[in-house]
Amino acid sequence: MSRGIAALILAAGYASRLGTCKPLQPLGPSIFLEEAVRRFRAAGVDDLRVVTGHRAGEIGPLLPKLGVRVIFNPGYDQGMFSSVQAGVRSLEPEIAGFFLLPVDLPLVKPRTIKALLQAQNRQGASITYPCFLGRRGHPPLIATALVRDLPPDCEGGLRAFLQRYDAVALDLEVLDEAVLLDCNTPLDYQRLRAYSLREALPTRRECEAIWNRHGLPAPLRRHCLLVGELAGRLAVHLNCAGLHLNIPLVLAAGYLHDLAKGQPDHARTGDRILEDLGYGAVGRLVATHVDLRSLAPSVEESQLLYLADKLVARDRLVSLEERFQPASEKFAEQPEIMASVARRLEQARIIKQRLEGVLGISLEELIRRYAQGFYPAAAAGPQTIYLVRHGAIQPPGPGRRYLGQLDVPLSPEGYRQAESLRERLRPERLAAVYGSDLRRAMETAAIIAAPHGLTPRAWPEFREISLGAWEGLAFEAVQQRYPEEYAARGKDFINFRPPGGESFLDCAHRVLPAFYAALASTPGDLLIVGHAGVNRILLSLAPGRSLTELFDFPQDYGCLNLLTCCDLEPVVVSLNETP
Repeated sequence: MSRGIAALILAAGYASRLGTCKPLQPLGPSIFLEEAVRRFRAAGVDDLRVVTGHRAGEIGPLLPKLGVRVIFNPGYDQGMFSSVQAGVRSLEPEIAGFFLLPVDLPLVKPRTIKALLQAQNRQGASITYPCFLGRRGHPPLIATALVRDLPPDCEGGLRAFLQRYDAVALDLEVLDEAVLLDCNTPLDYQRLRAYSLREALPTRRECEAIWNRHGLPAPLRRHCLLVGELAGRLAVHLNCAGLHLNIPLVLAAGYLHDLAKGQPDHARTGDRILEDLGYGAVGRLVATHVDLRSLAPSVEESQLLYLADKLVARDRLVSLEERFQPASEKFAEQPEIMASVARRLEQARIIKQRLEGVLGISLEELIRRYAQGFYPAAAAGPQTIYLVRHGAIQPPGPGRRYLGQLDVPLSPEGYRQAESLRERLRPERLAAVYGSDLRRAMETAAIIAAPHGLTPRAWPEFREISLGAWEGLAFEAVQQRYPEEYAARGKDFINFRPPGGESFLDCAHRVLPAFYAALASTPGDLLIVGHAGVNRILLSLAPGRSLTELFDFPQDYGCLNLLTCCDLEPVVVSLNETP
């Protein structure tokens, strides 16, 4: 218990941009306010005070159950500074310091709060700020003496007031991205929910913070980055094929597998470091990346990490034979070591064969499709993807038909839909526009891109699934001419290939490298104009989904889907919006 320390949780604002009551906003089985209270308590801070105002009547009944003190701010309509003043006025003389946390940052880790307390006890700073990758976040720990005479008004609010005391402030680097994750818009909310679902696994940016703390040199960071990206993207493709691998776990283990490189038994040393940080699942994977000892019968995350590590030498992709050649030459005269080298090579070959059997494509071909696109975009935060299906088309004949890659134009209705999308997306900040090179997609993309001064990039990889001999045929005609094939597609649409065409898994192996290449080469938010099948593949990348649920995602002509993407798994914010 931290005596003389309180926490002020600010829950009085309007939340006008989010449009809901922030303190009561759901977050898994909990709500924002409950999460914030729980985490302070877990860190040993028991003097918790919630400043209420707007919608206090809705929040009030919850507060006695949480065991917190209620501070009502009658001037809440004058902004956050008034809530800070109300909270400060409630602090008794014996309260030496207090945390200040807006309720829309509810996921700060208890270990971060403990670290702030320990740092202030050691160094006696008047203000201790948590910083993540150099950016100040919440909650600062503030000496009460600093704000006893807080003015009734301050231009620039509390931040401007506290800047006067930067000379006596301490910036404490923490390994917790949640100190920056506030929630002002529906998109922020979806990102916060996604973070809460995988909180026991470090994000890409949290891995970078861990690298910084342990002083990993640049060449080793590039190696870890490439191993993580390779393992993670293999996991994405395997999940498309029906597996259920934990992609954030694979990525994090790849990024951190050589965290203790240069230390004795670096794999197990890395495991211990990560266990101490609260990332035990990642650590257990890291412990096995050098030697699996034995192979489980099914493809697991540990096997992906093991194989990816064996396919990367320094910061370049290599074959297994090339990777093991130096060890074979170095230990050629030492039979015991050579037996271990041969066993590890054979394990890597077995895992590679298993993957290829599931994916239906050689590993070399899949890696070739990614070419130089394995490295992720700069870790500046999640990107927003505006995913559009092209507008309605001029049909190639009467009735419902299989289109596939037939190059048909938009209909007048399709042009109207594209124009509606143009107006819907006019206020957005688009850094790039991509689309299938088929006419219907390019026409839609050009109309939407015009107000942004952008030229759409035509990528054939975003074409619709190829249906081979079925393209242009009516549904009834296919059923009559190809009765066996038609029935087979219904039983296994993921792997079935029409004569001369692609399966949905084939299409995914084509679309996904292009999708990640577009993300990596775009410094900002982007628009992709695709087709029903292509869009459904990308939507099925959402956590917990797979290609088996492909047709659970409706995709009307001219629809808009909004996604945010971080760490390879897009989060679906809105689905199939139509003008």
